[in-house]
Amino acid sequence: MEKRKLLIVDDEQTLCGLLGRYLSTLGYKVSQAFCGEQAKEVLQSQPIDLVISDIEMQGISGVELLKWMQESNYKIPVLINTGHPTLDTAIEALKCGAADYFTKPFHLEEVAEKVSRAFTKKRLEEENYALSRLASLHDVTKILASTDNASELIKSFLEFSLSMVKADSGAVFLSDGKSRFTVSKTAGVFSKYEFWRVKSFTSLCSWVQFNNRAIITGSEHTEQVPGVDKIPDGLRSVMALPLCAKDKFLGVLMLARKIGHDPLSNLDLQIINALSMQTSIFIENVKLYENLRNNYLSTVRAFAQAVEAKDKYTHGHSENVMKYTVALGKHMDISGQELEHIKYAGLLHDIGKIGISEAILNKPGKLTDEEYDQIKRHPELGSRIISNIPFLSQLVVLVQHHHEFYNGKGYPFGLAGDEIPLGSRLLSVSDTYEAMTSDRPYRKAMPQEKAFKILREERGAQFDPVVVDAFLEVMKAGV
Repeated sequence: MEKRKLLIVDDEQTLCGLLGRYLSTLGYKVSQAFCGEQAKEVLQSQPIDLVISDIEMQGISGVELLKWMQESNYKIPVLINTGHPTLDTAIEALKCGAADYFTKPFHLEEVAEKVSRAFTKKRLEEENYALSRLASLHDVTKILASTDNASELIKSFLEFSLSMVKADSGAVFLSDGKSRFTVSKTAGVFSKYEFWRVKSFTSLCSWVQFNNRAIITGSEHTEQVPGVDKIPDGLRSVMALPLCAKDKFLGVLMLARKIGHDPLSNLDLQIINALSMQTSIFIENVKLYENLRNNYLSTVRAFAQAVEAKDKYTHGHSENVMKYTVALGKHMDISGQELEHIKYAGLLHDIGKIGISEAILNKPGKLTDEEYDQIKRHPELGSRIISNIPFLSQLVVLVQHHHEFYNGKGYPFGLAGDEIPLGSRLLSVSDTYEAMTSDRPYRKAMPQEKAFKILREERGAQFDPVVVDAFLEVMKAGV
């Protein structure tokens, strides 16, 4: 077990040396500083687990050192000693975060007892915190299990991991299935991707993959991990865990604590290991879901392209409608499954035109009433086509009603206002704008400003006023 590291700060060098030698015989590793400024330098340059400081010294006092440690977020127990004990002195030291205090002259055994008690108290606090984190593990995994986006899932997993063990920073490395790693997400104090791309961490990833087990390492005992480069200065300890699902290696989670904080412990490792095992399965499942979703999107695009192949003037129309509608939906705070349905409906809104004669679709002149009636059939034809495909069923109503008018004078059913599904109202604006600004067999594309003018004129008539306003804002911001 690694020796606990103590820092004794006292301008009485003889007393400092005496106390240091005694504590060394008890198995502690002791550093000394003879003023507050020296103490700061030691704390910033090496790991320290506990500080024993005189309260009255030339320059920075013990209380001022304590305040600086609090402000610098050093989570280290501090014992204050003084040769002029008063109640006010004790209260001030304890208010500033001191774990305990003792007076000069002191008994060495008394100091040893207070050091031991301070470590025991800190250990119990950490164990209580860890147990509370274990109790909330179920709630955390429920949240992660409900996430269907791999990037968001990894981000949430990393943030929860940092919180559960009070780590200062962390990163998730994903494997390419061989021996290369990419930094997927970072969090905490060291959040720049460049920090985590150094050989120290990639070599640690390789070690974890090769040995298929977790490890805690640190700047002072890197030699215990053959083949792993020294971790960057400023870090006290680093925990690295393999992320595996069904015997498939996905990557590595790394968490780190800075110098000035306790090293990560085996209890921390057990907590995060429990979380990472569950999350690895979630990550793999979400990736499978995303693959299915991408295949779904490819199928939808194939349908859209089949329609556009009949009409040379509408090539790319459905892709553009999808792009406009998704940007509009996000602007209106639509997200998740609802936004996905709108997205795919944008691609498939004209699928019914596959049942319309090419002669009508490509006619350069004005359509007859009979021909226009044929065109007006495409929303219903489209909804019937996709209603028999299970993974497209949620799009049926959006496709069916994208030519309804806000004032009730559209088709096929003459729905009005909020009777029209919101997604259909978004599609209506995006579809009309895209059609107006594209070449058609019977006219050239109109300028953007003219299309904007028509949209404004049709607010409350053909189009939902709120949707028109949002669309104009999106377009002016640039899609």
